[in-house]
Amino acid sequence: MASNIPDPRHFAQHINEKMLEEFLKKQNPPITFTLVGDNPTKRKRVSEDAVNRFVEAIENLNDKEKAEYLFMEMVYINALSSERHTTNLENEALEKGIVYDITDYAKCECYDERALWWYMHHKDIFDSYFERADTENLAGLREVVIKDEHIVTKEQIADEKKLLAFGEGVAKIYENTLRGKKFKVSHFLEKECALVRVYLQNLPNNQLVFVDEKGAQPRVGRTPTVRSLFSIVLVYSPTEKTLGIRSDNPKENVPKLGDLFCQTFLNCTYADTTERKYNVENRGSIEKLELTPDPMSDIERCYLKAVEYARRGEATKTLRLDIGGKQSHEGTGVMEAYIKQAGIKENEWIPKKFEIKFIFRKVDETKGRKRQMTTTITKRGDNTKNTKEDQKIKQFLIEKGFVS
Repeated sequence: MASNIPDPRHFAQHINEKMLEEFLKKQNPPITFTLVGDNPTKRKRVSEDAVNRFVEAIENLNDKEKAEYLFMEMVYINALSSERHTTNLENEALEKGIVYDITDYAKCECYDERALWWYMHHKDIFDSYFERADTENLAGLREVVIKDEHIVTKEQIADEKKLLAFGEGVAKIYENTLRGKKFKVSHFLEKECALVRVYLQNLPNNQLVFVDEKGAQPRVGRTPTVRSLFSIVLVYSPTEKTLGIRSDNPKENVPKLGDLFCQTFLNCTYADTTERKYNVENRGSIEKLELTPDPMSDIERCYLKAVEYARRGEATKTLRLDIGGKQSHEGTGVMEAYIKQAGIKENEWIPKKFEIKFIFRKVDETKGRKRQMTTTITKRGDNTKNTKEDQKIKQFLIEKGFVS
């Protein structure tokens, strides 16, 4: 399922009755849940009666905090209930040399059951992977460029005291929108960057109350979607001099998160940075490709030659679209048609590399072919070298905001 669940019953509907019993039996103290021999069908993993008994067994606990915790854990488990995540959990166990009961695991008939199985039998693997889940694809980051005087090494970000202070600050930003104040900060040092993740607890408390337009007696509205952990990702790259931020509310909170990060780690403010106009991995970047050279430039014309896509979560699977050729003069104008023709689903593929063809003006009227060069742009920058033409291309890319 791997999506937000508005009701704990949605969790139980995807788990067979025996696993529901095992989940409750593993609690301390164990929670009673009687098996009645439900058999799963093609349409339902468990009967409505079993779902109701499972939820009621938790709701009827005297310890209401325990009940709230269990409902929160269901959302936590649900976050990893997809093919990609369960496969990654299996790989994580293999990499760490963990021997698990493959026979018992094979009894799980859907990804929801597999995620629950890992949670119940190898919670250390589950927790370890959860901290890094979804960081293999950082598309959608809002990026800013940092001034040279504020650049620090990525190792300086791994300061436990500063990370704790940063987590507290993030929790403060969201305290009025999330139910719960507990938080956790994780960080990872990659080859070229430091990645920081903040998890904020969101407890399924209360229902939202709405007042009708006439000011009549308040009525109880829908139960809001429950998310036990709210994830915020920040990627700091000293080599690229950039800070990337991803949050569920980018317009409202990115500046606040950026300002907090800059003040905590970089001795500056968000106002001291400049927005990076272009990010290859953003789907919208294709539409932002503005490829019109200055009339006085040595570049006569340029056009988008090709776009290479990568499948989300599977970097080795790529798809190349050749845009140039007969319609090269139209540049990015035919991009949407090519995407539709190829049947690309935006939620499955993201652009990873652009190829732009540059045609230079001839310095004189002599015969011969005009100088042509193809430049590639990725998230890490461009492949320009030190030739005279390369430097002119580089300047063009900087002026257009494609690279910094």
